[in-house]
Amino acid sequence: MIAVGLMCGTSLDGIDAVRVAIHPHARGYAVETLAFTTLPIEAPLRARILAVYPPAALSALALSALHADVGEAFGRAALAVISDDVGFIASHGLTLAHDGDAHHTLQIGDPFRIREATGRTVISDFRSADTAAGGMGAPLVPYVDALLLAHASEARVALNLGGIANLTVLRPGAAPDGVLAFDCGPANLPIDTYVELRTEGKVRFDRDGAFAREGTADETLLATMLADPYFARRPPKSTGREAFGAPYVARYRAALDALPFADAVRTLTELTIRTVAAALDAFAPATARTIVSGGGAHNLALLDGLRAVLPGTVETSAAHGIDPDAKEAIAFALLGYETLRERPAGLPHVTGARGPRVLGSIAPAGLEALIARVRAEEALDE
Repeated sequence: MIAVGLMCGTSLDGIDAVRVAIHPHARGYAVETLAFTTLPIEAPLRARILAVYPPAALSALALSALHADVGEAFGRAALAVISDDVGFIASHGLTLAHDGDAHHTLQIGDPFRIREATGRTVISDFRSADTAAGGMGAPLVPYVDALLLAHASEARVALNLGGIANLTVLRPGAAPDGVLAFDCGPANLPIDTYVELRTEGKVRFDRDGAFAREGTADETLLATMLADPYFARRPPKSTGREAFGAPYVARYRAALDALPFADAVRTLTELTIRTVAAALDAFAPATARTIVSGGGAHNLALLDGLRAVLPGTVETSAAHGIDPDAKEAIAFALLGYETLRERPAGLPHVTGARGPRVLGSIAPAGLEALIARVRAEEALDE
């Protein structure tokens, strides 16, 4: 099956679009990346998105318009990688609001706009089935981590450093129902938010970790940040922009602005390094291989900082044939395939849901033929 996966993370650096060949094999999959691109979010649309994040007030009419326009942008991203043999599109959408503890979530990006642009069945809204069952709706990618990255004899950790840092502990031979996974805290989100604020929009992120590598962390401020109760919570737990985005940076803005710029960025970078390291120390085998994906895989300050404190190997998912930037888009393509097979892909021990659930909503286009293709592929795999 050829599919397109679409993803836009909390960093809002663009819409990731990947075209993949999915080959079911027993309980797992082999995945081949055929095309990948990141379509930047146009400045006016990005400004509208940032302006409506909680706790901002938002009218229903403005939300409707934003849902439609983000859907149009996702449709354009899909067209950038689509080919005639694509069977379906899986879109995570853009998370506008998420409260795992209260069991509700909102991803925007109208799937019918994507269907209109591409003429393909679109699977979307992957988190709501889990939250409806009393789960946090996140993280969902650990299911795919187990299918793609587990090793028969080696302990591994799949670490995604997007806006938020989330990890999956994969003990040797781990199946999806045997993984431990959770959001351990911030990754790039506070760094990006602060860099954009302090440079008045001239720079939106710390490219390659260059600012952080020139600075020194302020240990007093860092200690205050590390006292955040989220870090001491035990999993299952999930977090997002509401906890570690603009309101979080605003809380520490005066203290950060009192530091030289490089030191402020280094302090926020060190926050990610130490909270990730603490989570791994508490929940992962000491010698586990850490496989990094997401935008943070390009931040040398983050990678070097993790290598300095973790006893096991730290490398990017590129070493395993998975583009670090494309990994989450690939994951949602696979989750979409599981939706079509009507196989539960939510992990209740990870999200806290009452039980495993089939994820995703379907905007159909030639669905009967698509399901027939899926069943034929299942038969070949038996």
